Amino acid sequence: MEGNPRNAAVWSHGFVLIGSRDAEIPQSGAPFGPEWETVGFLSGDEGFTESVDVETNDHFAWGGVLLATTKSNFKLTKNFTALEQNKVIEDLVFPGNTVEYDDIGGHEGMIVVPELQDEFRIAFVNRSGSRRVGRTEKRFVSAGYAMIDDRGDAQDSETELASRELTVAFYGDEADEDGNQNLIYKWAGPIDGS
Repeated sequence: MEGNPRNAAVWSHGFVLIGSRDAEIPQSGAPFGPEWETVGFLSGDEGFTESVDVETNDHFAWGGVLLATTKSNFKLTKNFTALEQNKVIEDLVFPGNTVEYDDIGGHEGMIVVPELQDEFRIAFVNRSGSRRVGRTEKRFVSAGYAMIDDRGDAQDSETELASRELTVAFYGDEADEDGNQNLIYKWAGPIDGS
């Protein structure tokens, strides 16, 4: 059997960070700066799901002969399920709210009709390994900007942790001289420390 087992992975840790639209993207495994905030605990069972949607249209000549297929409207989304209700999640779901959170789980303020075009940068990070054997990290960071594409249902329950699924859509940065737009910065490799 051919292949490289290092290219297959189960990730023991995952987290999501949110930054402003112009937050610096750390390169080559450098730490994320103070302008990035974590969304808190996530559902490991749900993990991160990435989806690519492309519209396809077949063009036929008289008699049913397929002449061409056009593809357009590329859309990349990724989702996660948050297990915390905190200021970062509140701002993603209801941008413009005045809710303030304290350090002991309390909060107070008003939810306003959200600004649905709120733009930000997002980083999906997976990590595995230990200090003893070494740690590996994988990053998937919006190179342009991101927006909430779907605000999933929030669930409060007697038998499950409270949760909210969020789906994020990715948008490219400015086009270069060849018309290419950077969409995602990806990096994976060994990391130091915790």
